[in-house]
Amino acid sequence: MYQFILNCWTMGKIKSEADIYNFISKGFITEEEANMILSTPKK
Repeated sequence: MYQFILNCWTMGKIKSEADIYNFISKGFITEEEANMILSTPKK
């Protein structure tokens, strides 16, 4: 699931950091993975 969310983030499908943190609470990714996603620049 991490790779899918990362791809959506870089392509601009996921708009905000809050959306990424919601995936943590749903158990899709860990907090460490969320931080890695947020540090990745968007295209």
